[in-house]
Amino acid sequence: MIITLVGFMAAGKTSVGKLLAKKLDYKFIDLDQYIERLTQNSIRKIFSAKGEKQFRRLEKKLLKKLIEKHEDLIISPGGGIVIDQDNIDLIKEKTMPFYLKASPDTIVNRLGEISDRPLIDQNNPKKAVDELLKKREYLYNQFNNIIRTDNMNLEEVTDEIFYKLDKLN
Repeated sequence: MIITLVGFMAAGKTSVGKLLAKKLDYKFIDLDQYIERLTQNSIRKIFSAKGEKQFRRLEKKLLKKLIEKHEDLIISPGGGIVIDQDNIDLIKEKTMPFYLKASPDTIVNRLGEISDRPLIDQNNPKKAVDELLKKREYLYNQFNNIIRTDNMNLEEVTDEIFYKLDKLN
């Protein structure tokens, strides 16, 4: 089984994915980190050199490749994976998706270095998060397995995924 953790940046996808992979004895891939390793460039550099459109093409291609190539895998794609409906359809059809949902306040509080986040690296990151989240919310809401991560720690989110997986099987 392939499990995909979708959601906005800083929703907990990578941290939860690592813990979940360890507990399930699955392989874990953070798609953005995978892209950075393959291209030997940061996401920021790819955005500035080639643009978001080129990055999204590469992201889509590699998501498809990972899904076709692996079993027993947890994928943590970047928050923008949902911009392309084909990605949403692929994730829903070929993987077990979980939407890790966090409020704008939680996201801003969890964000590390915003210079690593090209879409919100501006004077008012809270406003950028609010605007981007509003644009994407209907896309994220296409996933049925929703876990609100605002007041949960990593263990609690992981336990909730286990609970939902058990109910679905």
